[in-house]
Amino acid sequence: MAVKRILFLLADLVLLNAQLCMEIPNPGHLKQIDAGNGIVVGLEPTGNVFMLNGEDWLYLAGGMKHVSAGISGIWMVGNDNIIYRLMGGNLEKVSESFQQIDAGGDLFVAGVKSNYQPVCLSSAEFLTMKPSSLPGLTWTNMDWEMKFLTCGLKGCWGVNRVDAVYFRVGIQPHRCQGNRWDYVPGTFSMVKVGSDGSVYAVKKGGEVYHRVGITDSKAAGTKWMKVNNITAHAKDLAYDLNVLWLITQDDKILRCQM
Repeated sequence: MAVKRILFLLADLVLLNAQLCMEIPNPGHLKQIDAGNGIVVGLEPTGNVFMLNGEDWLYLAGGMKHVSAGISGIWMVGNDNIIYRLMGGNLEKVSESFQQIDAGGDLFVAGVKSNYQPVCLSSAEFLTMKPSSLPGLTWTNMDWEMKFLTCGLKGCWGVNRVDAVYFRVGIQPHRCQGNRWDYVPGTFSMVKVGSDGSVYAVKKGGEVYHRVGITDSKAAGTKWMKVNNITAHAKDLAYDLNVLWLITQDDKILRCQM
């Protein structure tokens, strides 16, 4: 009887792992996905941006190369390197010469300029934004060069051009530039931060990792742990509200309950 119970438990674990991730409809072949504040957005290689509404994808805009959703709303970078913010159903131009933007900060926005310069928009600038004042916004420089920034309630993470990972220490909404970059051992092609501070990353081969040991006193956590329950190879991911969203290397979209 004991052996049978063990077999049943193992069968339940296998079923649980199998149900961890569920494939959802794909509006085309997304190359990028982001999630934050209950919003999920995706970007096609053609430049079309969609927002997930139930099981349907709603078209938002075209001509874009990056999109981000978070506490600060929905932001995009166009093929013209201009940042756009979705405000009242309209796309408003914000600033020029950007390659990436992130809306996941605690009432601040961070991004990477076309010259790999990481910058941020403080809460004071963000909270007073109006369509008429957008071109005059003041972005604050951070140190070094990064190809990608991702932010959450506990701070920002950066990935440089050789896939080295760093955590920005001392970030506050009113002082979004922080104090310094601390090196975090590990080489990843993609790192994403959830609005609650959870951090997930993707290796070049597509393996998914989770940063463990994150607390208020140790916002960068203690180590990387491979998510063994996820066997799919990912090329992009996002995390929000206990759900990990994956774009697999064979262009499937997976919704994984964590």
